[in-house]
Amino acid sequence: MCIVFIYNGKDDVKSDYRFILVSNRDEYYNRPAQPLDPWTENPNVYGGRDLQPGSGSGTWMAINPVLKKLGLLLNLPGSKKENVQSRGRIVADFVKSHYNTKEYVEIVRDYATECNDFIFISLEYGGSEPTVNSYTNVTDKIEQWTETYLGFGNSLPDKPLKKVEAGKEQLKNICHKYSKITDKAELIEELTRLLKNTESNLPDSQLENRQPHLYKELSSIFVSIPKAKYELTPFY
Repeated sequence: MCIVFIYNGKDDVKSDYRFILVSNRDEYYNRPAQPLDPWTENPNVYGGRDLQPGSGSGTWMAINPVLKKLGLLLNLPGSKKENVQSRGRIVADFVKSHYNTKEYVEIVRDYATECNDFIFISLEYGGSEPTVNSYTNVTDKIEQWTETYLGFGNSLPDKPLKKVEAGKEQLKNICHKYSKITDKAELIEELTRLLKNTESNLPDSQLENRQPHLYKELSSIFVSIPKAKYELTPFY
């Protein structure tokens, strides 16, 4: 149940910030992973690495400051495919490449059909303003998002979970209140508080139908299910 919130301040003249991204990555305790670090094969890339056998050393999020691009992956619940390919390679290969999002999706489209369902979020910030796109292999559709406040979770981008909608509103309030560099410490504190929010966002028919036994535990922005050895790692 990963989640990401984005502030794209390209049109906000009152803010000192151009772009803010905060995210939680939920995962089982015993899934091996490498923390955020420069990559051996490309030190211009910074990100965690999935060390699970069969993952192809993929990643859930990585950034390349030289090429000015960031990639992020969210899993979507759905049927499990046979002989499945690693979804984590989608992000890893994107941030190492010189292709823009549309060019890259054309290249990996066939590969993506062999992956379990996902949403790929890309940020390109080398131009006059940051560009945010999403692609999902469920609909085979690329969408560009121009709103100032964005949120994505483990559902199709145009069908957000209630906790995604609630988090976007909280992000809006935070960014309005702490829009100056002099407020940086308070901004970070409040963004961390957002990521650690355990308030349930119910009713949510989409989540209840998908997870009838765990929807209450999964309805908050911060997810922790000790009995299942499942929790999250914040990133911002």
